[in-house]
Amino acid sequence: MSYIWKEWLELSRGKAFWLFFLLVVAASLSVLMSAKSLPAEHGLTIFLQMLFDMNAYIVPLLCLFFASFSVMQEKEQRTMVMIVVKSGPPWMFLWKKSAAIQLITMTVFVIWYFVLIIPAKFLFVFHLSYFLSFLLATMVLVFIFNQIGIWLGFACKTKIQLIGANLFAAFFFIYLYDFALLSVLPSVTYDNVHVFSFVYFLQPLHALRFYLETSLGMFSLDYLSRTMKKFFSFSPGVLVALNIAVWGMGALAASMLWSRKGEER
Repeated sequence: MSYIWKEWLELSRGKAFWLFFLLVVAASLSVLMSAKSLPAEHGLTIFLQMLFDMNAYIVPLLCLFFASFSVMQEKEQRTMVMIVVKSGPPWMFLWKKSAAIQLITMTVFVIWYFVLIIPAKFLFVFHLSYFLSFLLATMVLVFIFNQIGIWLGFACKTKIQLIGANLFAAFFFIYLYDFALLSVLPSVTYDNVHVFSFVYFLQPLHALRFYLETSLGMFSLDYLSRTMKKFFSFSPGVLVALNIAVWGMGALAASMLWSRKGEER
């Protein structure tokens, strides 16, 4: 608990996180203003979908930079060495660091979205299950990119390296992954569409958008062609769990291996 408090004090004294978070607040309010003229019955689903589409561009950058620079700051100020000596092996520091970053960022986002949903309740017909599905999709997004950011913070040695790695990671998930899929799209057939579907949804933004659209009732799996039925044959919940395991837990495992290498050196 004391480590979470220490992390919170460091965060609250800095300006970068709050500036980024103000960007989230401003963008969220602009989405609400543009959605307020929607019909009350269906407005909430469109509003939450628009909000998630905005998060898909802002949250990865915010989490990558915040989490990675939080680790880099410990390395530069040499507080990591003191904490490791005090608390035990490096993986213990990694657990505490990950837990503190995840808890603080998720709490800030959850509080803001609970505040934002208050005016939305007066504009649209409110469905609690829709709002909880949106929160879950956003929290998974935060978790995955926080863990990738922590790993990059361990792996990079200088701030310049870290900035480059963060920008590459964001570019990879937002653009490069889709460009690679587009290049193989002409060779996709009914026989191999299952493999293509697996690779397509092994991207957290795709899997979470699919999960949210089906949870909000915006995307129906009925009346699809045979090929599209095969493409969407994976369960949205399974795809989200798979992305958490591959990217979130994979980044955590990579960070642990990196911290052990540092311990051996």
